[in-house]
Amino acid sequence: MMNLIHKTRVSNFKLLNSSLFCLVTLNLLLLSSCKKDKKNDDITKAEFNKSILLENIANNVIIPRYDSLKFIVSNFNQQIQALSQPVSANDLIEAQISFKSAYQTWQLCSSFDFGPAESIALKGSINTYPCDTLVIKSNITSGSYNLGAASNLVAIGFPAVDYLLFHNNVNLLVDYFNDNAIGANRLQYLKDVVANANQQVELVANQWNSSYKTTFLAANGTDVGSSIGLMVNALNMDYEKYIRDGKVGIPLGVRSLGIPIPGKAEAIYSQHSLVLLKTSVTGLQNYINGNGSESGIGFDDYLDHLEAKHGSELLSNKINTQFSSVITKIDALQASIDVEVLNNQSKVQELYDEMQKLVVLLKLDLTSALSILITYQDNDGD
Repeated sequence: MMNLIHKTRVSNFKLLNSSLFCLVTLNLLLLSSCKKDKKNDDITKAEFNKSILLENIANNVIIPRYDSLKFIVSNFNQQIQALSQPVSANDLIEAQISFKSAYQTWQLCSSFDFGPAESIALKGSINTYPCDTLVIKSNITSGSYNLGAASNLVAIGFPAVDYLLFHNNVNLLVDYFNDNAIGANRLQYLKDVVANANQQVELVANQWNSSYKTTFLAANGTDVGSSIGLMVNALNMDYEKYIRDGKVGIPLGVRSLGIPIPGKAEAIYSQHSLVLLKTSVTGLQNYINGNGSESGIGFDDYLDHLEAKHGSELLSNKINTQFSSVITKIDALQASIDVEVLNNQSKVQELYDEMQKLVVLLKLDLTSALSILITYQDNDGD
């Protein structure tokens, strides 16, 4: 009888062990299946072809924009180098028209501050504003200067040309450049500043068309040194520091306790700042969307592939809607920024507020969705 009980217990124990083994095995299979499905989902999301994005951005956006800038600045340089005393009013009017075209074209390249542009500090040498007229006058008077010196960043580039060609009406500018005592020095300084800008632009454009394009396309990850990482950092810094703050916020007074500083605005002599602002904003939007001479794969497509959202809305749609809101506020202004911050401060403030919303979308939402680390520093709490 005891032997029968023992056998029965052994049999039940074996059955229990067998059942537990099957249950554990089933759970492991289910867990493995769940992990496999999740892994497959992650792989699917990771299959976005970043190489195609880079090829489109390089071939359809960055290189064509640099080529256009190179062509326009080169023509402007040739026009300026051909000037000789006596300079006529017609000479100066034509130079002013060419200058505005060159300055506007530069806005489309300002966000590409990485690679060749970063290596020679193109942004600083091309568009450090406001210029320092005292340094410019000192250089002209002495006739001796090193335009590559850091101390001359405030006396070169488009802001310096803006001063030289627009600081007075055309008739007085004729006298300015034809003055017997120092007119020749002024004309030579204009030529040297424009030649320097032409050289810098040509260097960067040529590098993109040769060796750097290969480097750019090869770095197709999303780490700090990748091309996508470099682009996202550069476009964010350009928008936050140079478009939102430089073109609007600082002249408005957001960094000076609400006291406007119109003299800090861009292109204060040519009164061309509103056009430059709108060009930079629309140019940045097209860049993010991968749109150049034709529509192509851009960051918007990358975000859509990842199903990135802001609330319940696709993040790409939210970003483009906010760009439209910023452009609407720009269109509501009538005069140059330096004039509007004094005469229409509330509308400029509305513009700045809309621009700030876009900072959040680009610097926080977009970078988070793409797993991009912001590497530049800021101290304004954004």
